[in-house]
Amino acid sequence: MSSLISEDIIEDIKQKSDIVEVISQYLSSERRGKNFVARCPFHQEKTPSFNINPEKQIFHCFGCGVGGNVFKFIMMVEGLSFPEAVRFLGAKAGVMIPEERSPRDLARQNKKNRALEIYGLVRDVFRFWLSKEVGLRAVQYLEKRNLSQEVRETFQLGYSLPGWDHLVRFLNSKDISSEELAKLGLIQAKETGRYFDRFRDRIMFPIWDPQGRVVGFGGRTLGDDTPKYLNSPEGEYFNKGQLLYGLHIARRGIREQGFAVLMEGYLDVVSTYQHGVTNAVASLGTAFTREQGKLLMNYTHQAVVAYDADEAGIKAAIRASEILQELGCQVRIASIPEYKDPDEFIQRHGLAGWSKIIDAALPLVHFKLTQAVKKVGLKNSTAKRSILQEVLPNLAAVASPLELEEAVRYTATVLQLNWETVLAEIKAYKANNRKKYQNRHNTAENSHNIASNSHHRMQQTPQDARTAAEAGLLRLALEDKTWLDRMVAELGKDFFQNPVYQEIFNRILNQNLGQDLLNRMDQLEESQQRVLSKLLVQEIPRDDLVQIFSDFVLTIKKSSQKARLEDLLVQLATAERLGDTEKVLFLRRQVNLTIMKSEGPERGVAT
Repeated sequence: MSSLISEDIIEDIKQKSDIVEVISQYLSSERRGKNFVARCPFHQEKTPSFNINPEKQIFHCFGCGVGGNVFKFIMMVEGLSFPEAVRFLGAKAGVMIPEERSPRDLARQNKKNRALEIYGLVRDVFRFWLSKEVGLRAVQYLEKRNLSQEVRETFQLGYSLPGWDHLVRFLNSKDISSEELAKLGLIQAKETGRYFDRFRDRIMFPIWDPQGRVVGFGGRTLGDDTPKYLNSPEGEYFNKGQLLYGLHIARRGIREQGFAVLMEGYLDVVSTYQHGVTNAVASLGTAFTREQGKLLMNYTHQAVVAYDADEAGIKAAIRASEILQELGCQVRIASIPEYKDPDEFIQRHGLAGWSKIIDAALPLVHFKLTQAVKKVGLKNSTAKRSILQEVLPNLAAVASPLELEEAVRYTATVLQLNWETVLAEIKAYKANNRKKYQNRHNTAENSHNIASNSHHRMQQTPQDARTAAEAGLLRLALEDKTWLDRMVAELGKDFFQNPVYQEIFNRILNQNLGQDLLNRMDQLEESQQRVLSKLLVQEIPRDDLVQIFSDFVLTIKKSSQKARLEDLLVQLATAERLGDTEKVLFLRRQVNLTIMKSEGPERGVAT
């Protein structure tokens, strides 16, 4: 759909949509130097870390890592797709966007509009039946669940009649064919060729897309029928792995509170909303998917998972949290003691009790450790190692240095280990799984300021210094292409350990883009947008750039030499253990050469 809007029109809208003015309609900001700062709307924070750069027309939050241009901000804050964000800002800027659609596109859109119209009509029919005498048993059930008339209206709850063909006969009378209804998953065909209603004698929950349009239904039985919940079948407009129940209702609450609560069932969301929880969504009672995670992260980068308290719920909560963490979300898991689900808990303890549960929610690593220790115990070193191996992927995925330090120390305390031991295990895990690790977790790198002075860089660990040096060199390349030849001459074309940095650097080299990447940010991957916004929102120093460049290059060379030395020492130890004299002598020479290159000719090992 984005291809229907020309690049010239998109650029015109961007030029007429000053990012500071647009964001000021949502946030209160103040100027600090060349940037404006505000409290991030996408996560909770007390100290403003949300930066807006008017010169480059970008934003970046150093707290949760989100960033991009004015279109990205509108996509996140309003929950829109890119074409919708362009049209949203185009309307405000007074830019006309011509609709150039082929007959095929128009036919597809008309078909979708027809489907949405039918879904909306069916919702209204279910609501009508709930309001009449035929829906009395359903109303009594909802009242027994303590769901008020107001919350039933907010979530547009309805009722499907017992019997086989009430809905199909009504819709046929409205000139809607059975074949069309069957394709939309509202009715089913018998072997005889006759049709019957898919949903019968159930409480009906409309399921909406992020824009609040009904695209399917979930029905809960009033008795002991199976399944207890029945969803619309997968189809052209309904894919339960790509939707979140109640998202369009929760958008405002998520934005105001800075985080989302992820639940399992429809009634959990409806019941907690009635008690004041306005930021909850549900994963449609199925396993949480990456697509649902990406959808949720259009609105926030902080989430609390509050699934059922049974063993299956705990396993599902951990898996959902791991998916969110892989996508770069800061996630915690809530424990609901002695109760099976959020609905039952909030019915007994109200919003005050629920708030305590949310405040006490544990980071993923803490939660997994707690569960593992309960199950396995700390009987011996084997048990400790087993538990540590279980949480290593999650420790490796922690993006924030402060959060990682806390997680490492907590893990060491729980497992009664030295924290350096835990840190060493993390480094070994990353080394053994580097490719997998980099693909998963490159979207939330540590924030390093290119203007850091030499004293600060000397205080960093070697890996921190390497990360800062790579960020600094990429920042120079983005600002001024004249640095490119010097970087290639000193370090080659593939010196970045951070794969996202390398991808961006390749774009600059191969496509001669440089600063032009800023104008093409919408076409980049999410991880690349976050890195670019982080680097470009920072002010580049203008003093002694040659020395800063040299320092960065030296840091990377020393880091590479150190890595080579460590690899050689591992090979040497193996050769000595195997008694391979010839290889031992060769590797000792290589070790000496590497040490002399990095530390001077006076250092070495005995041959």
